[in-house]
Order: sequence, then structure tokens, then C-alpha cells
Amino acid sequence: MPRKTMIANVTTHLVDRHCFVRVTSEDGHIGTGQTAYFGFPHLTPPVLDGLSGVLLGQDPDEIGRLWLEMFRNVPVRGGAFTSTIAAVDLALWDLKGRRYEVPAYELMGGRQRSKVRAHILLGMTSWPRSSTREELLLEAKQAVNDGFTAVKFDPLLEGEDGFHTQSHSRRTSEVVGLVADMRTAVGRDVDIILEIHRKLAAAEAVVLADALVPYDIYMYEDAMPPDSVSEWSRLAARIRLPLGVGERADTIYEFEDLLNAGVGDFLRPDVGTAGGLSHCLKIAALAEARHRRVICHNFLSPFLTGATLQLYAAVPNVGTFEWSPLDEMPPRDKMLVRPLERDGGWLPIPDGPGLGVELAADYLAGGPAFQPPRPPGSLRLQDGGIHAR
Repeated sequence: MPRKTMIANVTTHLVDRHCFVRVTSEDGHIGTGQTAYFGFPHLTPPVLDGLSGVLLGQDPDEIGRLWLEMFRNVPVRGGAFTSTIAAVDLALWDLKGRRYEVPAYELMGGRQRSKVRAHILLGMTSWPRSSTREELLLEAKQAVNDGFTAVKFDPLLEGEDGFHTQSHSRRTSEVVGLVADMRTAVGRDVDIILEIHRKLAAAEAVVLADALVPYDIYMYEDAMPPDSVSEWSRLAARIRLPLGVGERADTIYEFEDLLNAGVGDFLRPDVGTAGGLSHCLKIAALAEARHRRVICHNFLSPFLTGATLQLYAAVPNVGTFEWSPLDEMPPRDKMLVRPLERDGGWLPIPDGPGLGVELAADYLAGGPAFQPPRPPGSLRLQDGGIHAR
């Protein structure tokens, strides 16, 4: 049992397109976390400057209390705030696991599984713009040959002849045609997840969902913008596809509102934005009480993949695990001392101390220079208006 210690230092590190937080204890241990506030990681340092005063000199083992100290310290909410708390929370879990020499999941009740079934994100090399139909189908076939049993893609293709320029009838026909081809390409032993990326209005999402019923969709995700819970409730009551929601939700309060409105067969928190492991455990418990599953949002880095695997190890009610092939490509492939293992479409739970992953020794100081991620940008309709998403 390690001796009691205090938090001596909290630092932020901007590298490539990421922001990491490090918490150092007086006994010399270091815990690392990362924010997943995609598009604005550079907001974490100034937010943390205002919160560090409630952390320094505190017992790092008291993670739950420190979470509330940060959350209740100022009367503001939003992604920049909760993602900063998330990064600190992950660093505290990493620090505690390293001090006690156990994986974080051992501190969260122990391991419930030894590996997770991944769904691969298709089209990531062309993001934020769409891949072509042919590229998606080829990538899916390659993924199945590699051992994946679940694929996820956005069927609303963009470009000069993109979905936002098409008639309602043609758009529905194009999407159904692509999904039908995808089902033929991957067969019936592979699950299909559709990432709609908030591109439809409720009525459009209902029509499309009805047309897609024959193709056994595993999850119909983010069919419309997240702004209105009442409109989401109207949508959920009218479709027969399992709904995935929540990657833009930051707290248990938002997830509770969704569940009370009858929305969400799969909840989609991100451990790097929705308050870290501490808060995502609570979100998973809300889902468990209603026999719903959690499929965490995860696409930003292999470090956050490792952190999310700790949650999946400890939580009973999980679905597939979101995995990006970019984790194994430059420059991400040099981020960790030891790359995460993958066995086809399965990811073993890392059993190293803390979050089970460790940044390469020179990554924070000598990694790629920081550059803020480029936002996807808005889509213009044919009349010049901005498409809501």
C-alpha cells in the first residue's frame, strides 16, 4: 500500500492535434490524461489554469471528490469545461493505478471481460469529407478479411453531388442502395453501424430508417442534430432501428434527460469529453438500469483508446468498441511506448498499470508540432443557405 501523497503539479501539453494533461504527485508518480474536445484542444490549458487551484496540495486518490471540486467550482458548463475535467480525471486514474501498480479497471470493481469486439471506422483517411461509394465498399471487404465483424460508415456522401444537393427521394434511394451493397459485401455475419453525422431532420430520419429496416442495422447513430430532446423523443417513437445518441452530451444530466424521453438504445459518451472514467461509469450505470448499452465515442488517439478500454473492462453493459485504423498509422503509431494489441477485429484489454498505455518517452517534448484540428466546416445548400447538422 503506497503512502499518502499530495498533488504537486498539473501541466498541459499540446502535441500534434492533441492536448494532454499530466498530474504529478509529491512521491514522484505521474498520471497522464487527454482531452477529446476535438477542434479546440488548445482551450484546455486556459480552462485548467482556472481549476488547478482546487487540485494542488490535494490527495490524488480522492478522485470522486476532486471531480466534484472542479465541476462545482464555477457556475459554467459545456464541452470545454467537462473535457478539461475529463483529461484531469483520466490522469488521476492513471496516477492512482501506477501508485498501486494495478490497471484502472481493478480500481473500478475488476475486469468483466478480457477483450472487446471492435467496429472499424470506415472512410477515416478521407475525413472530414466523405469517401466514395467504391472506396467504402472496398475498405469494408478488406476489414472483414482482416477479421472485423462490425463496420461503421457515413452513408450520406458529400461532394459536388452530395446528399445536401439531392432531392429527398434521390437521397433516400442513394443511401438505401449503398447500404444494400454494403450488406452484400460484408454478409450477414457482420454488423453494420450507420453514422448519420446529424445530417437529417426528424422527418427525413424517420423515412430513411423505415427504408433501412430490411438490412438489420446494428445502430442508427446521430440521425439529427442534438439540440432538441423533445424532437429526439418524437424521432425515437417513430422508428424501428436501434438509436445511438450522446457523443455531444457532456454530463449524466443530459443522458438522463435523453433516457427519460425514451431516446437511446446505445449511449455514446466519450471518456475524453464526458468527465472521464469517473463520470462515464455513472453514465453506464444509467444505461444499465434500463437495459441499454454503451458504445463509447472514440476516434482521436490510441491513448484515448487505451483509456476507453479500461471502462469497457469494468462495465457490464457495453456493445461494440469504436476503433479507428488511424491508430495504427503515422503519426499516431509512434504515440505509445507499446502499441495496443489487436487480434483481427478484437482488442485485448491492456493490463499495465493505470490506463494501461504509456506515451513514448519523447512524445510530449519531441512529437509533432501542435496544430489545431481543422473543423469539418459548414455545408452550403443549393440556395446558399447553411445545412443544419
